[in-house]
Amino acid sequence: MSALIAALLSTQPLAAAPAPVQMASPPLVGSKTPAKTVRGHVCDAASGRPLAGALVQQEGGVGSVFSGADGGFTLLLETGAPAQLTLSAVGYEPATLALSGAAHQPLEVKMVKLSGFVPTAPQLSLSPAVHASDTAPLNTGLIFAYRFRQQTSQAGNAKIQGLANNDYRIGMRFRLRPLLFEAEGAHYETPVDMAGFDRTANPAFRPSTWQAGARIGLLNSLFHPDLELAGMAGYRWSNTVPNNNDVPYTGSDIDWEQTRQAFGPVGTLAWRPGRGPLHFEGSYGWYPWVLATAKAPGRPFGSQSLWDARAVVGYEVVAGMRIGLGYQAEQWSGQGDDLAQIYSLQMHYTPGGAPKGFEP
Repeated sequence: MSALIAALLSTQPLAAAPAPVQMASPPLVGSKTPAKTVRGHVCDAASGRPLAGALVQQEGGVGSVFSGADGGFTLLLETGAPAQLTLSAVGYEPATLALSGAAHQPLEVKMVKLSGFVPTAPQLSLSPAVHASDTAPLNTGLIFAYRFRQQTSQAGNAKIQGLANNDYRIGMRFRLRPLLFEAEGAHYETPVDMAGFDRTANPAFRPSTWQAGARIGLLNSLFHPDLELAGMAGYRWSNTVPNNNDVPYTGSDIDWEQTRQAFGPVGTLAWRPGRGPLHFEGSYGWYPWVLATAKAPGRPFGSQSLWDARAVVGYEVVAGMRIGLGYQAEQWSGQGDDLAQIYSLQMHYTPGGAPKGFEP
């Protein structure tokens, strides 16, 4: 019996088990199956330096990447799109790279600069020093100053001498090349030591003075864009009130309200080296035409001429705002001599929204 079973098994092979059925997933509409990843490095053809921000795309594909700070990139290719890359970067000629199955990775892509290219994008600086917009020093703006004024005035038998307090100055400058217009106003009081005065009538003699001025003329660059010269016609007005209720001091020639007006030429030279934060400015005005009056029976100061010299050094602390140190010397001459030396702490403010055309 066992022999019969063995014979049957040796002559009739067993049937093979049926293979499992593989059900393919339906393809997604509009999708492309990724085939492989390509890696590469972008650099400048001339210097070999890495190029950051270069755009890398597969022609016909939807994916794209930018090269990193080291010039490297990684892009996932799509099987349904051509095996070809296009690269572009600001200031460089576009590059095309055909991929083959045996292409060595990572890819090395050298990009060639465009001839005559000048970048127009703003160049950012991480330096802590703040540099202003590219304008020359005599720009449109406002000027504020607190001043220390050493005053010496003498006429006839009277002399006033002292350090002024509450001395403020405000000015403005309007520039529309080649025109430059300036205006200013100031006020100060001078508590003074008296010489040749009888103080019995009023021991508190504290003259209060208001001043104003205007200059208008032509502005021009001198030898270099960082240097500017302005030639202007100037006008000065000054009014002094003794503040003693019009009670005269015995023997005084100057114990009365005075008004002075002067006309003459003014020259201003400004320098801003390298368009950097430093700013130097100097001016000299000579006013040969003077009209001075005093309330009778007083005598006026300076009815013949006026000269006025100024110097300022400034530094830009933030864009559009500078602080500065100034010195000014002015002298009225004629019936009496009136000399002042003025030291000031200044602030120059240039509005950021100045209308186009105000600056060169």
